[in-house]
Amino acid sequence: KAVAGSDSVETFITDPVLTEIKLTPSTNFSPQDLPPITEVVIYSAAHDGAENPQVKDAKKRGLLVVHQAAILGELIQKYQQSVAVCGCHGKTTTASLLAYAMINLQVSPGYLVGTSQFSGFFGGELGKKDYFVLEADEYALHPPGDRTSKLEHYQPTQILCTNIDYDHPDVYANLEETKRAFLRFFQKIPLDRVPRLFLCQDDANLQGVAQKLPVQSYLTFGLSDQSDLKITDVKNDEHETKFKLETSSAKALRFLPKISRIFSIGLFGEKNVSNAAGAILVLLSLGFAEYKIEKAIRLFSGAKRRFEKVEESDSMTLFDDYAHHPHEISATIEAARRRFPHRRLVIIFQPHTFSRTLSLKTEFLEALSHADLALIAPIFPSARESYPQPPITAGDLEELARKAGKTNVFGYDSNNKLVDAVSIMHRPGDVIFTMGAGDIYKLKDRLKAV
Repeated sequence: KAVAGSDSVETFITDPVLTEIKLTPSTNFSPQDLPPITEVVIYSAAHDGAENPQVKDAKKRGLLVVHQAAILGELIQKYQQSVAVCGCHGKTTTASLLAYAMINLQVSPGYLVGTSQFSGFFGGELGKKDYFVLEADEYALHPPGDRTSKLEHYQPTQILCTNIDYDHPDVYANLEETKRAFLRFFQKIPLDRVPRLFLCQDDANLQGVAQKLPVQSYLTFGLSDQSDLKITDVKNDEHETKFKLETSSAKALRFLPKISRIFSIGLFGEKNVSNAAGAILVLLSLGFAEYKIEKAIRLFSGAKRRFEKVEESDSMTLFDDYAHHPHEISATIEAARRRFPHRRLVIIFQPHTFSRTLSLKTEFLEALSHADLALIAPIFPSARESYPQPPITAGDLEELARKAGKTNVFGYDSNNKLVDAVSIMHRPGDVIFTMGAGDIYKLKDRLKAV
């Protein structure tokens, strides 16, 4: 069937996908652009959500109007096994790796992940009807009007969770409310003869939620000695990370084969090793052989905008990363330090949304201060936020950094000034990251020229 759509007039990382399928969206959200023969209108929280002019007109015309999360919830029911990958950080990389492994295991999975591309594949595919991998986002349907978590619409057969954090102050009042949303999601998985929940043992918030679940309902993975699938012997060079996985508990040996095997991936940092261990645990529980899994993940190079190398020269190595929360920034810096232990690390960070920046300003500055140099771009606001004046600016963040004794963090009121500063402060051999969930990646061509 024919597919049409609408979007804003901007460049997005999803543009190559639309080009591939020959779909050109209309750009003004005019009700007149709805095709006369339309069976269903699907919307998300973007572009005013349920208040979007086309959505409102479709409802007036009596058309079927459905939220994207509801459609995805229906879609995964068509598959025998559906794995929802959730968590406040790392879910795109983890879901992409899991889908990539299944592709290489030749089971033709369906999948939908939160990026345009990963390791040579587009971010979505229907596949066959045996397996589906869904990146399950905890964001709300349409804030501030409807703060219902999108997780409420999903009924997968398995859940893999990487962590729980306070990431969406415009949706959840506090961390405890975030935890309750995840707990409700986990409780959708009925008790079975085998565990169908897979949780990171190293995340304190997640383990606090796990204590409210039947212990036989889940298996854990991580660096902790208490992990059912334990990570040890993590080593890396500039090209790959190697680590050992062992089934280390009596509970694990009830449900999994006994393993003690070295795995390797083209990702870096303890968080990504943990993400890989989670994906491997799911695959083991589904019955895939460990030696086949090891081969299936070996060449995974990551997802678009996740530690993505965009330039390599004598002058610099330039990466782009989606990190937009203090813990994600810290994890990316840790991974970069592991990969490039003797090189200067420069972070160009664009805060995403005023609400998140206000709520976590101290944590942002602490995370950024662990780079050799951190430059903060103007804050990227959300269309869902309405402030008469910006409640916080990059300059305010620099001032707060100075008061805290952090002399390596700078804020700029324009991207032009930021790029000028990079050209002055840049040293040959720098490892530079553009970082954030907005459009900071668009600076890459200007940065290559400094």
